[in-house]
Amino acid sequence: MSQNLPRAARNYLEQLRRALDFLSENERKQVLEQTREEIRSLPGGGRRKRELMNLLGDPAMRALKFERTEPEELEVSSGNYFLTRILAWPIFALSLLTIVVVLFSPPQDAEVGQQAALNVLGHWGGWLSDLETLVGSQLIWLAFVPAVFSLLPLWTHGATSMVLRVLGAVLMSVVCLSGGSALALYFIPVTILLWAQVFTPLLMMRGSMARPDPGWMITAAILLAAAIIFAAVAGLNDFAGPDWMIIAPCAVLVVLGILLPFRWRIAHIALVVAGLLVIVAGYVASLPDAYGATLIWPWLAGGLSFAAGHLAVAADMWHDRARKLLALF
Repeated sequence: MSQNLPRAARNYLEQLRRALDFLSENERKQVLEQTREEIRSLPGGGRRKRELMNLLGDPAMRALKFERTEPEELEVSSGNYFLTRILAWPIFALSLLTIVVVLFSPPQDAEVGQQAALNVLGHWGGWLSDLETLVGSQLIWLAFVPAVFSLLPLWTHGATSMVLRVLGAVLMSVVCLSGGSALALYFIPVTILLWAQVFTPLLMMRGSMARPDPGWMITAAILLAAAIIFAAVAGLNDFAGPDWMIIAPCAVLVVLGILLPFRWRIAHIALVVAGLLVIVAGYVASLPDAYGATLIWPWLAGGLSFAAGHLAVAADMWHDRARKLLALF
């Protein structure tokens, strides 16, 4: 110990030296020299024990700051589980929103919905409409299926988890492709997210820093823009208000969708928020005392925007997590 330091400072350094016994001799010398310099810079020069404790802390506590954490001791959650978690809860939220919309959709949606579903999904199905006629309002319970399957992967692992994900996605795909009912159209956004819950972990786990290829992002932007434009055109046919009330929000969604390949997180979050706002605005416009609009079309435009934006945000979160984990090693 340096003899030109006050007794209190020398005692402090000795206690610190003993507390650093987990370090090598060279590492211990470096820490002690760094602490010695800090003591010299103190206003009182380390003459008072109370001053040392207040400014530098207890020697044992100070030593803990230099304790190493070996890489094998780091508790890092599974990347697969991380992706499953950040996908599952928003899918569950959209599922709940789907339940609310299906339960309280305006009457005109049921009338327009049958022809709309047949036009969009084809004429080969129709059994869902027949089933709806047979069991009536009990068919509403179908809306709870994606809510259940979105969260099951959080409590299951391995092959069981994958089987449940595929089962939920296939079941809802059959419902969507059935045709003949407005319910089929309402389930399209959440069904896309259920399939994403199947494939996204597989695609993103290809490498620690894996991100969606530009081709995926460009394709998603084009398909999303086409779906939004289609929904806008279809919605205008049944809308009693001014056209700009549909064209303006859809234009915002298209612009935000085109920005997907640029990987700007703020744009992805804005797409999620804008999608939800379009759904809310569409529901208000569909009320009998409003514009009598058909809720299916803003639901599709907003729901698909929510799905695309959420998947982009999830990819950003995965990339950031992988980069931070690699920085630890």
